[in-house]
Amino acid sequence: MRVLVVDDEEMVQHLLQQALEDFGCQVDVASNGREALQRLTVHTYDLILTDIHMPYMSGVDFVRRLRQQGNRTPVVVMDSYPDVFLESDVGTEALATLVKPFDLCEVRRVLQEAQRLLIMR
Repeated sequence: MRVLVVDDEEMVQHLLQQALEDFGCQVDVASNGREALQRLTVHTYDLILTDIHMPYMSGVDFVRRLRQQGNRTPVVVMDSYPDVFLESDVGTEALATLVKPFDLCEVRRVLQEAQRLLIMR
């Protein structure tokens, strides 16, 4: 499974990259929504994990642009206050929500849910 992690915190990027690679995923990292959209012009992903509060383009704006472009990749929202996303116009677009700080068991659960979705496609 190819995963894109979008988060402006290097520690979160590193933690998720290591954990997802340990779970057998190929992982790319972007520091904000703009960078993530650029990566999406080059690669396709099976799953995107995105923070909400980031510089240059928030997670809400990133998912809004993603869907406007017709990209239906499943999105997992990660944030200390995910209600900001869930109450937005794209709030129903989240496959799952990870409340920071999250446990790696939660990441694995979300990854398994995404894998089941891929099998059903």
